[in-house]
Amino acid sequence: MIAALALLAAAAAPTAAPVAVAPSAPVAMAQPDAATLAAARALMKISDLQGQMKALGPSMANAAEQQMRGMFTEARMPDGLQAQMASAMKSYLDSMDRMFTPELIDQMATIYARHFTAAELNHITAMMADPVMVHFRETTPQLMGELMPAMMQAMRPHQKALQAQLMTIIRDWIQTHPEDKAKLRSPLSS
Repeated sequence: MIAALALLAAAAAPTAAPVAVAPSAPVAMAQPDAATLAAARALMKISDLQGQMKALGPSMANAAEQQMRGMFTEARMPDGLQAQMASAMKSYLDSMDRMFTPELIDQMATIYARHFTAAELNHITAMMADPVMVHFRETTPQLMGELMPAMMQAMRPHQKALQAQLMTIIRDWIQTHPEDKAKLRSPLSS
């Protein structure tokens, strides 16, 4: 998400002076140096991933509820079940603050630091501070709330086709490997 935001920032801020940053070569699981890690931590801070996820939570909950409703005839979930689902989703969303521990944020920073140079991370951080990007981050949860239903609707036929294909693959596998049926969490009927 941050990389996509950075690309959008580059396109949205044409008045900013161009900064030449040499692209970094991919490094396979190398530990980043202190300067690169500090730059990645600064990016994590300005990105406010915790706030972004918390703001996106209601949109995610609505999308999940719509998907669950699709499991019932006329997309109508029984009232008691809907109340229980809403309560579980609210509890999950309320717990998001606890998920973004300093350790998780540091782990995320380390991952970014392995893929970008300190100069690149500093450049992305500077772009994220641009008023257009601040507005973009503030607006993203609302946009996602409006975009998710359309995306879910567009994906639904493809999801059903994929689900059917995967079920066929599993059934075929079980037919030729019956010993693996016991390994399924929800054994297939037949």
